[in-house]
Amino acid sequence: MYSTTALLALAAAIAQAPALVAADDNATSVSTLTFKNAFVSSGIVPEVIPALDPAVSFYASYRAEDGHSELLVPGSSLSLAEARQFPIEFSVESLNNATNITANTRYLIYLLDADAPSRSSPTARNLRHYLAGNYTLLGQNSSVLATAQRLAIPDANRRPFTTFTAPDPQPNTGVHRYIYALYTQPARWNTQGFEGSGMEAQVQNWNLSRWRTQLGLGPAIGATFFTIDTNANGGNGTSSSSTPGGSGAVGLSAYSLYVSGLGTVAALFAMMLV
Repeated sequence: MYSTTALLALAAAIAQAPALVAADDNATSVSTLTFKNAFVSSGIVPEVIPALDPAVSFYASYRAEDGHSELLVPGSSLSLAEARQFPIEFSVESLNNATNITANTRYLIYLLDADAPSRSSPTARNLRHYLAGNYTLLGQNSSVLATAQRLAIPDANRRPFTTFTAPDPQPNTGVHRYIYALYTQPARWNTQGFEGSGMEAQVQNWNLSRWRTQLGLGPAIGATFFTIDTNANGGNGTSSSSTPGGSGAVGLSAYSLYVSGLGTVAALFAMMLV
């Protein structure tokens, strides 16, 4: 017969192992001031957009090369393989800091390349890779950052104006900055496509000021960005998650804990067989 103590220990170890896997990225909140300062230090403000004063912390989450879910913090360096995937999810913190927000508010999100076709000669600046409205709060916490609320588009309203086009900058064209921005959506666009504003489908040289006027938008309530260094790794960029001390090191640590946990389970099972 197995001892009661051994069985209880085995049950506890098994229950603990999944939790270690779920916590593999140790994501932490980023303040709105950090977002703001990152946009200035990167040159995006005022080079690409005149100003950013975020009311919320806005996040995208992506699948890192090592398989872990990672939080996109401002200035994250992504490889091409990571950037080519649509985000796992979008999420927000501190939404109560934004004005005129209700439970029924909808949001729109875009992704653009500020440095197309190259950082030194951005003749196609603000190349739009994605634009969609009708994002709503799901009433769920983020799967990557527990203190953030998830945003998603209900299936019935899933009609992006610009379908996601994966970033694909050419090798040796410098460090490209890719910007995700979040806006509150005027109610008229809840049921009407953006083409009703006179907005054109052309994605190059997107005039953000004109677009905001066309849709009647206020300033972005949140934004984040990532970079792809096309001069590195044969044009494939480098991943923040794989750099020493980066978020990937955290993921690796959690994975090691998980393996250690499995080892504990195996050891306890062996004890029971003695």
